[in-house]
Amino acid sequence: MYEKLLDEALANGITVIEKYPFQSPRIRGLCCDDTIALSEQIDTTAERTVILCEELCHATDSVGDILRDSRAEHRTRQRIYDRLIDLKGLVRATLAGCREAWEFADFLGVPPAFFNEALENYKARFGVMTKVHLPEGLFLLQLEPTLRVRRAVRTSDKKRLSDRTQKETST
Repeated sequence: MYEKLLDEALANGITVIEKYPFQSPRIRGLCCDDTIALSEQIDTTAERTVILCEELCHATDSVGDILRDSRAEHRTRQRIYDRLIDLKGLVRATLAGCREAWEFADFLGVPPAFFNEALENYKARFGVMTKVHLPEGLFLLQLEPTLRVRRAVRTSDKKRLSDRTQKETST
């Protein structure tokens, strides 16, 4: 994903400085005009991906002084969750066998803390259960008490299943 984000920045005419020596260790990334700088102190590709995605969202979607607009920062954060994780990503990770938060984070290529933040965001936005459409079908994604996925069964499918079960038991 990190490479895709670098390609997107290039396509949008944005220069990315990947290892900038910021004076403060608290500054992990910064966007100014058509340049994004990432701190040389970022340790992992997962963290670098999240920071690049955030700065890229600021560069392409934000207008004005975002430092004074907490709503703009909140909207940007939601876009980052949706780009890097997404409900479909949660379903795919669950279907791939992920059970623990660190497994989901590793599968999705994000830091565990970011994954947990995204999960809380999704619970606030969608509740504890939501439907997710994939090419493979419709799934129910349960976000609490643990992440679980079930294939949704249409009522017409249930009727066919019960008819088949009755035929098998009567013979």
